[in-house]
Amino acid sequence: MGEIRLLGPVEVRAPDGSVLAGEPRRLAVLAALAVDAGRVVQATTLIDRVWGDDPPGQAARTLGTYVTRIRRMLEQSGDSSVTVVSQAGGYRLTAGHDQVDLFRFRDLVVGARAPSITPERRVELLRQSVSLHRGDPLTGVSGAWATRTREQLAGELLTARAEWAEAELAVGNTTVVLAPLTALVDANPLVEPLVVTLVRALVAAGRPTEALERCRLHQQRLADGYGTDPSPQLKALYESVLRGDQRPAAVAERSQVPAAVAVLEPERPLPAPAVPSRRRRRYVMAAVGVCATLAGALGAVVVSRPPDRITETRFTVTEDFSGTALTPMQWAANQAERENGSSWSPGAVRVGGGEVQISGTGRNPTGAGNVGGAVCWCLDGGIVRTYGVWEVRARFDVGTGYAPALGLYSGVDEDTPGWGFMTMGRFDDGERRVMYPVVRGAGAEPVDGSPVAGDFTDWNTFSIEWRADFVAISLNGVVVLDTRKLPGPVSIPTVPMFLYVQIIPGPEGPVPAPNQETPSRVAAHVDWARYTS
Repeated sequence: MGEIRLLGPVEVRAPDGSVLAGEPRRLAVLAALAVDAGRVVQATTLIDRVWGDDPPGQAARTLGTYVTRIRRMLEQSGDSSVTVVSQAGGYRLTAGHDQVDLFRFRDLVVGARAPSITPERRVELLRQSVSLHRGDPLTGVSGAWATRTREQLAGELLTARAEWAEAELAVGNTTVVLAPLTALVDANPLVEPLVVTLVRALVAAGRPTEALERCRLHQQRLADGYGTDPSPQLKALYESVLRGDQRPAAVAERSQVPAAVAVLEPERPLPAPAVPSRRRRRYVMAAVGVCATLAGALGAVVVSRPPDRITETRFTVTEDFSGTALTPMQWAANQAERENGSSWSPGAVRVGGGEVQISGTGRNPTGAGNVGGAVCWCLDGGIVRTYGVWEVRARFDVGTGYAPALGLYSGVDEDTPGWGFMTMGRFDDGERRVMYPVVRGAGAEPVDGSPVAGDFTDWNTFSIEWRADFVAISLNGVVVLDTRKLPGPVSIPTVPMFLYVQIIPGPEGPVPAPNQETPSRVAAHVDWARYTS
């Protein structure tokens, strides 16, 4: 059975998995029919949806031409059960609700809201619903109707994601939701139900200080932008976290919060948490050789740095690359000669358009003269720490002979007790369809995670949670390597580390040599990076 897809680029997915699309106007007619699949849509309504206030001179005839093309496309899909039939005054798309992703999504959400459903089943249905989201709804369709419909569907998807996060929390899956929920809140900072769910998730993860900071930031945004206060629900949750209640999540659940409960204690501004003091540290950048066996090593590293002072205060730092250069005293671009004759150069790193681009150029099959880029969050004002959560949103251009990698590395000598490195993702495959994570501790062989398939030319969020007794590496909130689930013991590094992103010019180990088919420029694009203690 094929599927008409609206929750992303508008397209028809054939039963064999192939995808059929077409010119924008044909897709607009298809979308205008598909949102009312199974019902007759008047020709005048279709014309208004597709052309708005500027229809062509013979709009009805032009509409009929596009309907004919859609019928041919549906025939090509191989699913004879779906077509467009002419009926009095209009047209009807014969697809059932299970053949249009929008209706499948809505049916799954409705099913998840049934009062009698078990928590486990609710999570399952909501996971399926949010997995249907492939990007902005109705991508490829323009016009006023498409814009309005896109905004409406985006709101439905956002609500479903919030309900999914709440459902995961209800069954104890805190780690699964933290990264995607944080990204959702950052993108929609005024959607308070998302903020409430994130605060509950942070508390459940044992991070109450960060939860309080989220409350404070939300109150500040509302006060500065609109002169209003947070809802009674969020205030009650804040007070519960502040008191250290064992089950603060119960305060946040809609079904358990009495309407008359506004604030549990006298109202007062949400205070900012204490900021941990930082000793001034000096760093020296050194150009060093990198062996092929070090999957995530930088050539320019911090070579002197005392351990962090132990503190119970948690904090979050985000780098959004909103300027035109790397943030001074935080980020560094590497410069080093490499064993295969290539080099890392600051000239291969540039910041602009809200991202940092780390490039690789050159097609010499021996490597000589080829240039790559590498950056690290490793200077005096940067993040060089033991333990925490690092997150990066990135995408990577295709290009054989240049392997992007991102992860954590230390500047101390390899014979230092507790030395090691951790790779969130390495992409030796030039098509950027496979990645693998790596963890290595002192005196131990690297632990390679299972290869993970995906489209890494698109934006993905990579994260690593590093604690004293485990390391968990995730892709888009889904754990792909957890040392606690491996069959044997794993040596966990204990030395301070920093985040790096780099392009490795081949040939080197599993990285093949570039060739004449390699693009003239291959880049890693980083949207933002975040550290949470």
